Amino acid sequence: MSVFTEHKSALEKAGYTVEVDAVRNAGGNPIAGEGAYGVVWYKDEFVEKVCTQEVEVVRARNDKGHYIKDDPSTPENEAWTTKVKKAVTPKKKPAKKKA
Repeated sequence: MSVFTEHKSALEKAGYTVEVDAVRNAGGNPIAGEGAYGVVWYKDEFVEKVCTQEVEVVRARNDKGHYIKDDPSTPENEAWTTKVKKAVTPKKKPAKKKA
């Protein structure tokens, strides 16, 4: 699975076409891709921002906050979902008062 297919839904909502090793704009021009040795390149800031966000896998919850169980009749596992990690910002120290 490539970087682009992991974020396929977000990129397609923005109007991009996602392939296994590239992302193309509406005109068909490549704006991001993965080279032969796994090097990823970006020409568009939005695509870079979407693809470099850190995500974590967490248990899915319903409206009440209870865990959702997996439905064995479907191929997808509904019990787990992905969530974007929040960026931790350092707290600012209060300014020192002059004596």
